[in-house]
Amino acid sequence: MHELSIVRGLVDAVERRLQSATCRVLRIDLEVGSATGIVAAALRQAFEIVAGGTRAEGARLVIHDLPARCRCSKCGVVFKFSGMIGECTACGTLGGELLSGDEMIVRSMEVADV
Repeated sequence: MHELSIVRGLVDAVERRLQSATCRVLRIDLEVGSATGIVAAALRQAFEIVAGGTRAEGARLVIHDLPARCRCSKCGVVFKFSGMIGECTACGTLGGELLSGDEMIVRSMEVADV
């Protein structure tokens, strides 16, 4: 379950960004590329476990799916897909050059100074 190590890195990064020792994280918005192989439910579960005892404990983790984009190696068409591998919409070839969809981006973080 690579989601656990991903969340450890996320919580560590969040803790480093908080400037005040009294800040508490209320919400984190993530964009997760569909080609990452990250399972949203597993990511949420890992977050609950890892965030316990940190300033992110109890925070809401909002995950937005980011479709992947690929350039077909056969015909050159750029197409979007969900999942780990896509099928060219023009010629049906599987895969190609992955242009995006393998990233995880923290888009925003809502904090409260308590």
